[in-house]
Amino acid sequence: MRIFLAAYLAAVVILGGLAIAGGLALYGNLGPDGAAEEAASEHGYNLAGWEINHFPEKWLHKLQHLFHGPSEQDRTDAICEYFQTAARLANSAPQPDAEAEKRLAELENDVEDAIEGRATAILEDQKLMLQPPLFSDLGLVFPPVDFEIDGTPRVLAISPRDRIELQNSYLLEPDIPLQEIDQIEHDAESANVDGHGVSALIIRTGGFSSYPSVVFADAPYDSLMETVFHEWLHSYLIFFPLGEGYFRSAETRTLNESVANMGGKELARLYFERYGTLDQACGAQPRPSVTPAPVPTGFDFTSEMRALRRQVEAMLAQGQVEGAEALMAAKRDEFQTKGVFIRRLNQAYFAFHGFYADSPGSIDPVGPKLQTLLERAGSPGEFVRRASAVTTRADLDKLLE
Repeated sequence: MRIFLAAYLAAVVILGGLAIAGGLALYGNLGPDGAAEEAASEHGYNLAGWEINHFPEKWLHKLQHLFHGPSEQDRTDAICEYFQTAARLANSAPQPDAEAEKRLAELENDVEDAIEGRATAILEDQKLMLQPPLFSDLGLVFPPVDFEIDGTPRVLAISPRDRIELQNSYLLEPDIPLQEIDQIEHDAESANVDGHGVSALIIRTGGFSSYPSVVFADAPYDSLMETVFHEWLHSYLIFFPLGEGYFRSAETRTLNESVANMGGKELARLYFERYGTLDQACGAQPRPSVTPAPVPTGFDFTSEMRALRRQVEAMLAQGQVEGAEALMAAKRDEFQTKGVFIRRLNQAYFAFHGFYADSPGSIDPVGPKLQTLLERAGSPGEFVRRASAVTTRADLDKLLE
């Protein structure tokens, strides 16, 4: 048994190495050069350093609890207390609550372990289990579900002004003051004056597929679970054509991100059906002290955004760059009056979010086609297995014939 566990841990270490290599590949394929890189250089995200700091600590904690894991009730109690404490901390803002922050830190590893164990059970049910050499008889999920609740990296996205295209991107550290974010975007745009120049935007990510993956620390339980499954699917797909081809084309990357997005949401739905939402498992939860403005009845954000995207694409194709930018700025202000806040809406916004074909900012027909595949598959697991061999839109069309 020790030999198997040692080999299994070695395989997990290899996954960590692949995560670092993937991050470096992302930088090599999309990383900006020139002014954009210079603007962001002081706030670059240290992926290798993050792995070195978190990977050993996380697996040491796992090994300590390998044979004496918590009961299901202990898992539920830890999850309930964690998110109740997080809600109390959010309601105390802007006043710091040192006691709540300390308790969150104490609970974090146990909550991660609890969620990882439950997520693993869902993946087992869906038969999303690789069988690497030595482990085929052990019935272990591989890659193991492994995530860290932490600050997620930001992304500086760069698109040409005269079209919507993710030309470059750069990982940035999580905690950058808003004033510096504005300055980085300004510097990236003003220094790249070539024809129509570029559009820049710094975006907060909900998660990042390192190993362990990173999940945004302030995410509510439902969003956190979608992200946990989303990032795990990226690790899983590395071993299939859809993951292997991630950096080869924007087409494959869109398919990969969209499958992870849709599959992650469906797996999270199954998770909550089995284990319950916070309200179901823990009783009524603390509500935000400030109630967000209600979205007006009849306002369909997804439809509005997709209509805007089409209009902007048409204007840019006709060379109406300034007009398209003025329209996006006006729509951003309009959305805010309807309860939807977008800090900055520009070409880079659509370029980044366009990789998620099921998102409001995308008009890629891949989204509806993948939805059809999901419905035909009958389960999230079968959907992922069928999609894992797809690398082009033509592949997807053939699969749907």
